[in-house]
Amino acid sequence: MLEIISQLIEIQRLDNLIADAEAKLAGQPEYVKKAQNELDKAQAAFDEFNRKYEKDLAAKIQVEAAYEEGKALLDKAQKKLPEVKNNKEYEAVLKEMDTLKKNVYESELKLIELTEAVDKYKAENQSVIDQLEKMKQELESTRTQKDEENSELISGLAADKAAREVAVKVVKKPMLSKYERIRDARNNLAVVRVENETCTGCCIKIPPQLYVEVKKDKELLQCPNCQRFLYALPEDNNAEN
Repeated sequence: MLEIISQLIEIQRLDNLIADAEAKLAGQPEYVKKAQNELDKAQAAFDEFNRKYEKDLAAKIQVEAAYEEGKALLDKAQKKLPEVKNNKEYEAVLKEMDTLKKNVYESELKLIELTEAVDKYKAENQSVIDQLEKMKQELESTRTQKDEENSELISGLAADKAAREVAVKVVKKPMLSKYERIRDARNNLAVVRVENETCTGCCIKIPPQLYVEVKKDKELLQCPNCQRFLYALPEDNNAEN
């Protein structure tokens, strides 16, 4: 194979490895995303749990105060009864007591309901906290796994970049610049194989004479459509002979 083609193929191989490693390092594996989503759900459930608890607890305190106040007023009204001097006052006190009894009763029912709700929250609180902690640990575990994978990727990336620095030194700067321009414009792919008179980069058939010249492997040639450098493997020539 023409030496320059071999050199460019090796540079491109390293470029592909580097691009793949950098993409993986920049991205987030699916298992990390899943663990993060589970933690987000658990955190949202915990926040909603606390919001309802705080709301019911505040309501309970308010109802307790109203209940105690109602009881005090009812007790005060009951003490008024022996002191009333006529039927009109007596009826007024009785009416007031009826209203207070109703309020106290309703407050008592609401207080029972809220007390049960608050007690339930307290009983379930540890379970919710444990679930949240479990999700945090699972996320931490996946991040540790990703860090281990990243360590291997970073090590491999450094080795590939070092190998690339060596590989590009044997290619003349004008040719290397041309390769870089094509690679940047063509999705990181500047050197491609020709198969059955077709450029495997753009999947367009090349002129028959160009295909013949590529197989001769005497000079560096480019696809007239995508401008990528072309090469043919020995087996391509053997298959047609």
